Amino acid sequence: MSLRLLAIAAALLIPAFSAHAQLSITWYTIDSGGGTSTGGSFTLRGTIGQPDAAAPLSGGTFTLSPGFWPGPAAQPPIGCGSADFDGDGDIGTDADIEAFFACLAGNCCPTCFPGGADFNGDGDIGTDADIEAFFRVLAGGNC
Repeated sequence: MSLRLLAIAAALLIPAFSAHAQLSITWYTIDSGGGTSTGGSFTLRGTIGQPDAAAPLSGGTFTLSPGFWPGPAAQPPIGCGSADFDGDGDIGTDADIEAFFACLAGNCCPTCFPGGADFNGDGDIGTDADIEAFFRVLAGGNC
């Protein structure tokens, strides 16, 4: 009986081991560069994916450089505005408050805070958080 039980157990385990041995995940990438490659009178612009840390490919007068399309240069965050919102040198005046609210309405003065109605510099323009930050800074606190 134990021999029969062993044979049944072996019969059940062999397919499990062979199925496990057949599993695989094959790694593929779609590689191409970004930007512009030129050679002679030819220009090649392309993008599809990230290259595998490859060097530029060249042959004759042609060169293909790997990478992503270049985007606009990242701008550093402006940060929090100051109590001199209108930039006239006078801090915390009625003119600063008026300039801030005019900016919230879409009419920022040329000398106003560069972040405009995004006073707290979080990327959201003209929100309650910007208004609260403006009045905190106006009262001498932090953004």
